[in-house]
Amino acid sequence: MPESIALSLVSHTNVGKTTLARTLLGRDVGEVRDAPHVTEFTDVHVLLRSDAGDELTLWDTPGFGDSQRLVRRLRQDGNPLGWFLAQVWDRWKDRPFWASQQVVRHVRDTSDVVLYLVNAAEEPASAGYVAPEMDLLGWIGKPVLVLLNQLGPPRAAASDEQDLQRWAEHLRRWPLVHRVLPLDAFARCWVQEAALWHAVQDTLPLPRQAAMARLRLAWTAQRQQVFEDAMQALAASLGRLGAARVALDDAGGVRGTLRQIGSALGLAKQAGGAGPG
Repeated sequence: MPESIALSLVSHTNVGKTTLARTLLGRDVGEVRDAPHVTEFTDVHVLLRSDAGDELTLWDTPGFGDSQRLVRRLRQDGNPLGWFLAQVWDRWKDRPFWASQQVVRHVRDTSDVVLYLVNAAEEPASAGYVAPEMDLLGWIGKPVLVLLNQLGPPRAAASDEQDLQRWAEHLRRWPLVHRVLPLDAFARCWVQEAALWHAVQDTLPLPRQAAMARLRLAWTAQRQQVFEDAMQALAASLGRLGAARVALDDAGGVRGTLRQIGSALGLAKQAGGAGPG
């Protein structure tokens, strides 16, 4: 029986969700600007389809905003999510709360796995928005994979591992966080993507893991085809360059010019064996 698996990109506003969505999809989607709350509504994109009809969808969501104030208010209510989702927030006057409400409703109703994006350039303790947003996602109860974005130029493996361990230790107190993974939106890496799909499969309930395994095979086949097409295009280009010939006119032109230059440099004498004694 074909399955549909929904992944939701979630983060604080202006951390890079839409840019990462473009990286994973391999095409331009949404709008990217250096400003808060650029993404206003949840947008869905089909990421993968398997031969069996399984479908993996990727949802780009609005960013959380003013998370600390929001969570302080929610803790005052006995049914925080119920109260929050029942409120009518003005899209313009209360934009941070309005956007957060869209995220909460979507994750509660649609998401199978949350992909929570953080800026790896920040120190975990300095990213004050992370704790309240983890609390908010904890009330919903969906599994979370934390993705480290904006890793910067390639570094030694030990440095990357230190970043992972630092974030993993910081997030240890939230049981909903299953894994912390590197996934840089600005430096597409198939190795990182493959690790993500493995983690998604492990996070899903056992009956749904078979569908994700089929989707992983579809992803692998796609990447293999991209690699083979690229190698064919490169080989064809090199072959054309290697076979290219330009006929030179003996009577003058380029060949005559080259002979004059050679003569001026004394190459003709050297070739004939003559030279200074």
